Amino acid sequence: MSTLIVFACIALLLLIIVQIARVRDLAKQLRGAEEVDARSTKMTGYYLVFFMVAFLVLTTSSMYYYKNYMLGYGPHESSSEHGSLIDSMMNLTFVITFMVFVFTHILLFWYAYKFRKQAGKKAQFISHNNTLEIVWTGVPAIVMTFLVIGGLDAWNEIMGDVGADDTYMEIEAQGYQFAWQIRYPGDDGLLGRTDFRLTEGTNRFGQDWTDLKNADDIHLGEIVLPVNKKVRVRITAKDVLHDFYLPQFRVKMDAVPGLPTYFVFTPTKTTKEWRKGLSEFEEYQIPSPTDPEKMYWETANYELACAELCGIGHWSMKKKVTILEEDEYEEWLADQKSYYLSNIRGTEGDPNTNMLLPAEITQRRQEFNQEADTALETSEDDDNTLTLEYVTFETGSEQLTEFSSYQLDDAINFLKENADVSVMLKGHTDNTGDATVSYTLSDRRATEVRMYLLQGGIDAQRMSSAGYGLANPVADNATEDGRQANRRTELYVTRGALPASTPSK
Repeated sequence: MSTLIVFACIALLLLIIVQIARVRDLAKQLRGAEEVDARSTKMTGYYLVFFMVAFLVLTTSSMYYYKNYMLGYGPHESSSEHGSLIDSMMNLTFVITFMVFVFTHILLFWYAYKFRKQAGKKAQFISHNNTLEIVWTGVPAIVMTFLVIGGLDAWNEIMGDVGADDTYMEIEAQGYQFAWQIRYPGDDGLLGRTDFRLTEGTNRFGQDWTDLKNADDIHLGEIVLPVNKKVRVRITAKDVLHDFYLPQFRVKMDAVPGLPTYFVFTPTKTTKEWRKGLSEFEEYQIPSPTDPEKMYWETANYELACAELCGIGHWSMKKKVTILEEDEYEEWLADQKSYYLSNIRGTEGDPNTNMLLPAEITQRRQEFNQEADTALETSEDDDNTLTLEYVTFETGSEQLTEFSSYQLDDAINFLKENADVSVMLKGHTDNTGDATVSYTLSDRRATEVRMYLLQGGIDAQRMSSAGYGLANPVADNATEDGRQANRRTELYVTRGALPASTPSK
């Protein structure tokens, strides 16, 4: 129905125009063509002047009304260090072009009125004017020169890479249809080496797992950054052209398949500070589309988008960006898990099965020291026994495996730092063999561990060893997991001299 009404109104408007044209033709016949043309020309001049005033008022008022959304004012001011430079450059360009816009339109419509056809006046033909040519060529050239030079200075400052002495963090953003995958460095602060030929379902970035810098890298689906910290974003694409766009930070860089790009910026407002700024504007005092119980400003987030039309799912590449205070960021980062350790370590795709990683060595050392310190804090002896979970032997032998040395070295360092601590090594086996053979094997294994500690510089007077065979199981020997748990070496720790008798477990 509404469509029909619209068409009816259009038809009626066309009919009115036709009738006006007919009335004009009749007036020409009655009053003479010259008089009608003169009146028409004069009215057209007035109309043009009126249109000029209305047009300039409308464009200026609409510019002012939409300045926050279209020009980055108010709550949309830049939240990055370099963004203020971009905004200043854009403001200067806008002021100059707006002045030219207003001035040229005033001249355009004023000349149309002033030089309208009038009786007794004749237009003057001027074929050429050198002064005018110089003015309207020279003045724009000078203005453009200053704008271009200012733009080049801004470009060089904004697009420069990090310096050798800069303190910064680096992350990688990889675009694909239709999402972003973000890679963070771990404790080492370094992103590991990548090779596109290694890309597969479990290795989206094509990380080279033989490069140990990859061992602690973190994979995320969003961006979280500390405020006032320079960030270098390594930008890549897996399939088609994408564009890494952070509108609130004035960051925009193409993600090109096969050609890594980068952008360096420094966030200057946390998400909380930005939201507080939004709360001062009426347009954000409305219910949130994601949580109607809150205001829009309370749930608004910085965003990462793709600024290329990369396919039908282009819209879904929008991701949340969070800026935190430094301490909040460090706390968040501590909760993130290494992708390699969580998904690759110990699988068929792990090329490092014959070695321990630095992070694993550090983690095991911390666990051992914490357990030993906890055991020594209590006065009772019953809980002073630690299981050396990572000390193992060759099958049916007292020969230590290669990886056993890491935990035994931790025990040596602990005993050197705690000179008043004495230890007893206790060996245990499962029930699969003869009891006498098992006892002998467990005693030899405990002795072998004691000899390792002795060679590491621990005084023999602080150590003893004993084998218990299959006498003290801690799990059900009916299962493989239970038997494995029973094949263990334990470390009994105590301050001062060893007691005459020690707990058997």
